[in-house]
Amino acid sequence: MTRFLPESLLGRTLLVLAAGLLVAQLGSAVIHLFHRGGSVYRLATLQLAQQIGQSARIVNRLPASERHKVVQEISGPHLKLSLSDQPVAVASGFKEHDPYEEQFTAAIQKQIGARWPIRVDINPQPRSQEAPASDFDLWMARHFYFLLPEPFAIVVQVGLQDGTIAVFDVNVPQEPLRSFESLVPLLLLLLFVCFALAAFLVRMITGSLQRLSRAADEIGANPDRAPLAESGPSEVRGVIAAFNRMQQRVREYLIERGRLLSAISHDLKTPITRLRLRAEMLKDDEIRGKMLRDLDEMQTMVGATLNFFGSVGKETQRQPVDVAALIESVCEDRRESGQALSVRGAPLSPYRADPQALRRCLENLIENAVRYGSCADIDIDDSPQRLRIAIRDRGPGIPEGELEKVFEPFYRLDDSRNMDSGGTGLGLSIARNIARWHGGDVKLVNAARGGLVAELALPR
Repeated sequence: MTRFLPESLLGRTLLVLAAGLLVAQLGSAVIHLFHRGGSVYRLATLQLAQQIGQSARIVNRLPASERHKVVQEISGPHLKLSLSDQPVAVASGFKEHDPYEEQFTAAIQKQIGARWPIRVDINPQPRSQEAPASDFDLWMARHFYFLLPEPFAIVVQVGLQDGTIAVFDVNVPQEPLRSFESLVPLLLLLLFVCFALAAFLVRMITGSLQRLSRAADEIGANPDRAPLAESGPSEVRGVIAAFNRMQQRVREYLIERGRLLSAISHDLKTPITRLRLRAEMLKDDEIRGKMLRDLDEMQTMVGATLNFFGSVGKETQRQPVDVAALIESVCEDRRESGQALSVRGAPLSPYRADPQALRRCLENLIENAVRYGSCADIDIDDSPQRLRIAIRDRGPGIPEGELEKVFEPFYRLDDSRNMDSGGTGLGLSIARNIARWHGGDVKLVNAARGGLVAELALPR
């Protein structure tokens, strides 16, 4: 059953509220219908019983020769009187109507005030009308006679003291069911008002939860983001406060981890320097050369590690940056070295960023493209929502299963330890770290026509 429910808390809450309101209002309308219908029926039958009782007493006192004049005066749209020497045969009625017949008999007997023979029958044959009653009307008239008495007439036979039978053909007036259609606009108005208020209340709650959800998604990308404002109901404020405390602890952990690794990398500089001095003193040229290459690699990795964690925990001042000029500056420096680079497109406006960090991110991505693909084609695509910078090379690409692994620190596809071919394995990690610190990301995609595309996406 849950598959038919909306996915969001807002949708489910509004659905439950709407269903509850609809059931409550329909129940209220049905109760109102039965209560009002019963009241109208009781009042109408009481008035008819009074008319029948009074008419029977009047006719009983008159001589036979004058009774026809009174009969004509008494007959009306809801009550017709005729006199008969014999009881009138009436078809056997429905058992559902027996209680109504008994109640009507008792009411007439009370009005006459004497023990005259009285017989009340609800005729099961529908009265002939210009518009015949529908099957539904007949079903309602049979099972809920007090709501719809008009299709079945009541035949009342009162035995007068001289043996004459006064036959009354009674048509109980009813409240037209279509009059209840006027309740529909009121019902819809009430449903709309209650639904709108419920939607506003639920939106207030789910709005806080949505902010919390977005903040939880962004905590990995930007642990330094400002704490969430504690608003909404007390329970929601408690959850937001707990989230803010968690974010603070995560930020402190990241800062402490960065400081620890940075300190370790810094402390490694001293033994590396001592090892370099000792290696220089070796007499074997081949062993000395190998040791110096290993020490150079270690020195490069230590320096990259220091750069990688150097910005952790530091507050940077973002400012508008001309991204096109920044990219052109990075490319110009490499063109002087004979590297092939091209730039297409331009941003719509400056982008607020840390200039040095953004330059480092672009340099790492461009360097990666030139190293493995011999060139870099840069496309700039800007919109009010995001700034996209795609850097494509013409190299062999990366296996699909490795596209995410290459962002791990010190992970290199090149199995050799040659620093000239494989690098330190931190370039892409640093680039993604900087992009996410700006709320964006870096993704790698193998191009359809060959090569690899590194896409830097930054939100506006």
